[in-house]
Amino acid sequence: MKTRIPRIDTNGSKPDSGLMQFVIIRAISVFGCAALLISLLIPVAQMHAQTQAAMNAQVRAEFEQADAELNKTYEALLAKLPDAESKQKLKESQRAWLAFRDAEAAFAADQARGGSMAPTIRYETITELTRQRIKQLKTRLGENGTPREGGTVTPPPSPEPQKSAETNTATETTAEPNSTSLSPDQKWQHIGGEEPKILKADTKQVVLDLWEQGPGGVLWAPDSKRFALKRSPGHQSSLYQLRDDHWVALESPEDKAFERVDAVVAAQLKRKGLSKKTSLRSLWWTVEADQWVDASTLVVHASLAERVNRGETDAEDLDFGGDFLFTLKFDDAGNWKIIKTHRMSDKEVEKRGE
Repeated sequence: MKTRIPRIDTNGSKPDSGLMQFVIIRAISVFGCAALLISLLIPVAQMHAQTQAAMNAQVRAEFEQADAELNKTYEALLAKLPDAESKQKLKESQRAWLAFRDAEAAFAADQARGGSMAPTIRYETITELTRQRIKQLKTRLGENGTPREGGTVTPPPSPEPQKSAETNTATETTAEPNSTSLSPDQKWQHIGGEEPKILKADTKQVVLDLWEQGPGGVLWAPDSKRFALKRSPGHQSSLYQLRDDHWVALESPEDKAFERVDAVVAAQLKRKGLSKKTSLRSLWWTVEADQWVDASTLVVHASLAERVNRGETDAEDLDFGGDFLFTLKFDDAGNWKIIKTHRMSDKEVEKRGE
């Protein structure tokens, strides 16, 4: 059955007043419903954004808690291992596992690439894998493998952001939320925060996702062809180079820097009359970009502190390691080599932390 709607005669005859009231009331009702729907949708969208941000913050906090427990368990196991060979194998295993964990989390988060859920997926994956690793290490540690007490050691101070100077045009962003930085040539832009990325400055197109690396700042080379990603304290720097309008990751300086610092530790042990197989536990190990000397030369700061485990010697709390500045020289392909090693004095380390 069809409903017939009376026609309004507009050829001079007076329209029916009841019909006009009906039409006006229907029109008001339609527009009123539309306005009500819009007013409801706006707070829903805002609430979703707030909820997602809260979720990201929560899963990140859970990861930080699991990561702290992992470090504690790892150090406890390292202290319990009987010889230097076993300790070295654990260190190599841990470095390989960290690389696997980060890659696996990045792969899992790729399903939400560019979306607000990406950080949540990444942190959920990385937290779960971290908890699994804790169980593995605790199993190896055994029931009696409680962390050993050590002396109080102050970790290396986090350096202040690099100041731009006439002789060094490298620029840096810090790990502040939503920080931005343009490259010296103004073609590339780093966006910080929970979802860091590199954009084309003119189009705002994302050319490199950095959320799998976590929050951090960028240290641009003067020619804008390379940059070092300075992550949060305690993490290692990553290096990138521009190739055919694409950013690619370069070899990390961590392994080669560790080889040189480890040789220094061996010499320190010898001077103390201790064997190079003396059991040491790591207090900290950091490698981070310090400054670009020029477009192909980067100075990297490395800091290592290791302590003799109790029971190894009569003297307790013997610490080894130090702070170093390594000068890296890059070729056109992005390969680099260490051309200079500088052992920092206590005064230089103190000044660096000011």
